Amino acid sequence: MLLFSFIWLALAAALIWVVAFLVKRDSAMRASNPHVKILAQQALGPRERIIIVNVLNRILVVGHTPSQISLLTELEPEDVANLKPQSPNVDFANNLKQFVKRKLG
Repeated sequence: MLLFSFIWLALAAALIWVVAFLVKRDSAMRASNPHVKILAQQALGPRERIIIVNVLNRILVVGHTPSQISLLTELEPEDVANLKPQSPNVDFANNLKQFVKRKLG
């Protein structure tokens, strides 16, 4: 009985690892568009944010909500010359560690 439980536990752990690997790989492939770069973003609420995006060398400021994305304005390249592109935060393990650390203090 103990061996049977260990085998099912090992299979479940392997399944979780495979799913996490596939999600990470899919996220990395989606984030690799060379023509679209997120330069900065600021959350305004739980599900609303303003994002500065470089799309084909045009600097756009967009508002993002759960139901729509709206163009707010277009900026000149010199207005955002000191901003560096932000890399997407797709590392689930680090996010989980930070979340647990915040919750446990």
